[in-house]
Amino acid sequence: MPSISNTPYLIEEIAKNCKKFAELKITGPCHIKFALTLAAFLPNLKVLSIRCSMIYKDALITILDELKKLEVLNISHCVLIEHPPPSPRRVLKEIDESILHKARRLHKFITCTSDSCLMCTRTRNDGGMTRW
Repeated sequence: MPSISNTPYLIEEIAKNCKKFAELKITGPCHIKFALTLAAFLPNLKVLSIRCSMIYKDALITILDELKKLEVLNISHCVLIEHPPPSPRRVLKEIDESILHKARRLHKFITCTSDSCLMCTRTRNDGGMTRW
């Protein structure tokens, strides 16, 4: 979804027309603008899957901080990037304690960043854009 040309408009329309909307799965880069859009228009989101994508650390923190009703977050097989451009791209090998601490309130926080995981390897090789 983040690669749709006008994501905020789409999310706003979902919020206006789907009052019980509670679950969302996206693929593609998840950046701060998208995370802020989710928080603004879908604050009651309960389940969010961003698996096999690229996610920036600031976007992940925003999701954890702002989506207060979130119960399940799936970031398995994601490429987690320390800082957004124009900073040099630094891929985090592990999820740091500050994120784990924020995620403790969730019923499920699904992760996998294993070097031996085929899905993680494919996502890294594809730069966080699913091409398979």
